[in-house]
Amino acid sequence: MSPWRWYASLIRPYTGRLLVAAGSLLLSGSVTLLVPAVAGRAVDAALIERSLGDLNTIMLGLIVLFAISAALDYLESWLIQSAAARMLAGLRGRLHAHLLSLPPSFYDARRTGELLSRLNADVGTLGDALTRDLVNALQRTVVLAGSLAILLSMHPRLTGVMLLALPPLVAAAVVFARRIERLSEKEQEALAESNVAAEEALSGIRTVQAFAREPEERRRYGKLIDVWLALEFRSSRTWALFHAVVAFAGFSAFVLVLWYGATLVVQGGLTAGALTAFLLYTMTVATAVGSLTNMFGRLKSASGATVRVREIFETVPGIADPPGAVPLPRPRGEVAFRDVRFAYPSAPDRFAVDGVSLEIRPGEVVALVGPSGGGKSTLASLLLRFHDPSSGAVALDGADLRTLRLADVREAIGLVPQDVFLFGGTVAENIRFGRPGATDAEVEGAAKAAHAADFIGRLPAAYATMVGERGVRLSTGERQRIAVARVFLKNPAVVILDEATSALDAASEHLVQQAFERLFEGRATLVIAHRLATVRKATRVVVLEHGKIVEQGTHDALFAAGGLYRRLCELQFVKEGDGAVAHGI
Repeated sequence: MSPWRWYASLIRPYTGRLLVAAGSLLLSGSVTLLVPAVAGRAVDAALIERSLGDLNTIMLGLIVLFAISAALDYLESWLIQSAAARMLAGLRGRLHAHLLSLPPSFYDARRTGELLSRLNADVGTLGDALTRDLVNALQRTVVLAGSLAILLSMHPRLTGVMLLALPPLVAAAVVFARRIERLSEKEQEALAESNVAAEEALSGIRTVQAFAREPEERRRYGKLIDVWLALEFRSSRTWALFHAVVAFAGFSAFVLVLWYGATLVVQGGLTAGALTAFLLYTMTVATAVGSLTNMFGRLKSASGATVRVREIFETVPGIADPPGAVPLPRPRGEVAFRDVRFAYPSAPDRFAVDGVSLEIRPGEVVALVGPSGGGKSTLASLLLRFHDPSSGAVALDGADLRTLRLADVREAIGLVPQDVFLFGGTVAENIRFGRPGATDAEVEGAAKAAHAADFIGRLPAAYATMVGERGVRLSTGERQRIAVARVFLKNPAVVILDEATSALDAASEHLVQQAFERLFEGRATLVIAHRLATVRKATRVVVLEHGKIVEQGTHDALFAAGGLYRRLCELQFVKEGDGAVAHGI
């Protein structure tokens, strides 16, 4: 899609409001075109006709014109401001929705601060350019065309003198706009880099302060701000020089017209009133041309923002509903991996999962173990359809995931991640994330099922307690139980558990294990296991190495077989009773 067609698609929902604003601007411009003629008539009434009656009538007419112009300016300003606000809100909403549709792999290669800069600063720049600047440019164009037409009808030769200033203005606009566009792109990139640095430092504030690295982070952010500031200064100097050139050309045109027009008045070829009107029209032309050149510069400046925003919009979600996607009936939870192979785009020649076939039935707990990089997390990602297999199929209740509605697939699966993410709201809001429409009683029931109700009751405001960013006010075990409660509330047919590798105290370990056991009941469960207690209680243990299944069976059978599983247990489990944690499995 061409840039102009893309711009048109953004403006289309607000066309009606913008057209009314443009109509108001055109009427206001028409009033503006009347003012110089009326002012010239007033000068002739005073100097030639010496008629106070006519002069008073004309002055009253000018006041009426200005009142009409003010009312029209109010209308168009309100319409443009409201259209701009609606466009910004709509564009940010669309971009945010599109970002949410992109797979995790998109975010692996990008930084949050940079994306936030595009969502906020770049969208703001683009929205202003497509509303205020474009509509104002329309009015200035009409005023310019109307003024030139009137000037030509009044005195063609004098108009020709005035037009001598236009070619330098146009040339200056083209030259400066290119420079402004390049600087704007660099400014936006520098601003995004500084946003990334600030976002990282604030997100990791405990690490920064624990290592006493505040001075380094201040210097890092300061250097990036200095880069942006230097570019801002260059841009400001370019704009200032541009404005100076425009002003000089405009004043030069005015002086030429004044000199030649005054000569004509002395020679009797022009009245003082006509010269006054001509000078006022010349000022109107100069103002319109100056405004248009400035708007041209701002539109070129916005092109950098356009590129950055379009890049995200043009990123096609790799995972989406296929044409004719099939709704998933109430899921039973029968999971099957059928000769699945998958390679990440960053390493297309190396399969992260290589020929895996595996079935998990409702009520079964399958524990995945193996060395790091063996393919355990990749299998979980394939089941959640964060990726699609390179070959083979992942099925739910006998249907290939790629034929089902994506939302249905993910609604059927509950995830308890290794690094539990909690939002910065209340305890209740975080649990309710599992099912947004749940009642307070249902939230509390889920918390009880997850063995979280007791510690929540001891919090300052119980379920209304704010947990802090990423849940920093809660312990690791408490965050895990909130995540389990979230899945209980969702009540999925399939559960994926990526156990935390950090060791818990004995009490927390016992409560977390009890919560897991209740969660697994009646569900097909896939566990990326790091705890010996979980492995021992699993229906089956599947050992992965280099993306392939090398062993599977019960804990006791595999341990007795003396293969890779036994070596992993002996080398990588820190034996602390049933709470042992596997490092690197």
